[in-house]
Amino acid sequence: RVREEPSQSSPSLASSLSSFLPRPPHQPKPKTSTMSCCPAGALPASYAEKGSSFTPAGETIDLGGGARMYATGDPRWKTAIVVMHDVFGLDGGHHRALCDALAAGGHYVVCPDFYEAGSIEPYYNRGAANEGKEWLKRFNWAWCSAILERVYAHLDGKGITSTGSIGFCWGAWAVAKACQDPGRVQAGVWCHPSCQVGRELYEGETEQELAQRVKSPTLILPSPQEAELYRNGELAAIFEANGVANDMVYFHDQSHGWMTRGAGFLGKSWVDSGGRENLTSIVGVQRGVNLTLGWFAKHLHK
Repeated sequence: RVREEPSQSSPSLASSLSSFLPRPPHQPKPKTSTMSCCPAGALPASYAEKGSSFTPAGETIDLGGGARMYATGDPRWKTAIVVMHDVFGLDGGHHRALCDALAAGGHYVVCPDFYEAGSIEPYYNRGAANEGKEWLKRFNWAWCSAILERVYAHLDGKGITSTGSIGFCWGAWAVAKACQDPGRVQAGVWCHPSCQVGRELYEGETEQELAQRVKSPTLILPSPQEAELYRNGELAAIFEANGVANDMVYFHDQSHGWMTRGAGFLGKSWVDSGGRENLTSIVGVQRGVNLTLGWFAKHLHK
């Protein structure tokens, strides 16, 4: 079903809360800059016009075993968000800026690097998307879950009591897998999802089978370029039959990849898929962040 969220007032959530959000002493206050088409206080700051600067507020943490992650925010909130990156990887697109924006909403936020600092982008750039898919096959659930165990151990050590997860494109599949264990992840968000990678590249789960195994509340944020099953009620019916809280907000005016502005649709970048750096797209980012924060506010505090 489609639900339109309440309108948001200016300034943005991040700007409104910045005066009293706890910030660990070692984290510098991030620089902010906005492009001319953006409302004052638009987030994240790295979506400013080209040539402007953005300084991530967080840090890179070595998880051991060759794994790393970006971490930002204050664990004293007791809630965490695990961000699952798109196929451009942690270092592609605007993943760090999105992490900072989510952290400003009152969470400790981490984004593990599942690709060993790699990305499918070089394959896209030379028109070799099929080779890129072969490369992606390395990062199956056995691989990703081993990294997530290190992430969960880190969160436990920080005293985190509840955890949500948001994923973009490929990362939505990882969220759906993680949400099969509600003891670890209590809510999930699929943003411009590409859950077909499960049946095309990995364990063979269809999108319907994946939804059937999800046990944690799930919010889906699709664009017109993803399959209709994300927005036509097909997956919602599966969630509801299993008693899993769910919702969907259709971003009819966005292109696949609008949140991260990295990977786009079918072997292309976000820009090559029709994405444009304008007011419509920055409003789309703001809406996505706000809806995600609302979903976690509802389901991570019981």
